[in-house]
Amino acid sequence: MTEPMSTQLPAKCFISHAYADVATRDRLIKSLPSYIAPIVFPPITVRPHELVSTQLIESLLSCDGLSYLSGGASDRSFWVAFERDYAIQAGKQVFSADVDTLKVTEHTGSALDLAVFPSYVQEDRSRVSEVADFLKRERHFNLWSADDLQAGENWRERIYHEFDDRLERGYGVAFWSRSASVSQRMRTDLERAARGTSEFNDRVLFALLDDVPPPAFWLRFQDPAVQLYGDAERAMHQRWDDLVVRLYWLLYRKTVHRHLE
Repeated sequence: MTEPMSTQLPAKCFISHAYADVATRDRLIKSLPSYIAPIVFPPITVRPHELVSTQLIESLLSCDGLSYLSGGASDRSFWVAFERDYAIQAGKQVFSADVDTLKVTEHTGSALDLAVFPSYVQEDRSRVSEVADFLKRERHFNLWSADDLQAGENWRERIYHEFDDRLERGYGVAFWSRSASVSQRMRTDLERAARGTSEFNDRVLFALLDDVPPPAFWLRFQDPAVQLYGDAERAMHQRWDDLVVRLYWLLYRKTVHRHLE
């Protein structure tokens, strides 16, 4: 067996792998020098569109870098892709370890384009701004903001351009609420998308600011909505990280055309 080039790895290193590759993961950990503290997150047993623990992101951020298994089941795992990409976005050192040889090399690939267009009504601006700021500053998403509009600019043309650009590159998020549910503008946009006049209908995620469900006609287009308000089960900021992982899942599924585990 080829020894891994473990001297490259940082002292506190997150080990990313599919749990079908657990035997290889254990061989890798056993081969590491004593100064390296490998961090292994407990098995994630749900699909990305169901739930994610904020503790996963916190565990990643607590490490100096990440090493992921390259090959085997790990190549087909969304969670490995998410952990790797999030580490890149966060500026961590990232390495790959070959499942056959355990040879460790520096990762040279680029991160996902996390382009997102937020859609909301003016009444929800303050609540949406909180979430948007969290997505941009804490979770590295590229959200367009109306604050980017310049004086004298044709704002309607600019908004349409940004909308089309981000849906082509990434995804849209419809922040839904009681106010949004009675907004003719929001409904007009959604109905236009539902008629197939744009790609919005398969590149939008509903994010619920309160307990008002998405319009019934929209449900055939997408996965279940993400709840953003806290409750007895999960706090608000945990719900925000559910949105983070769901967006990663949708962007990765859109970008990588292959089977995902």
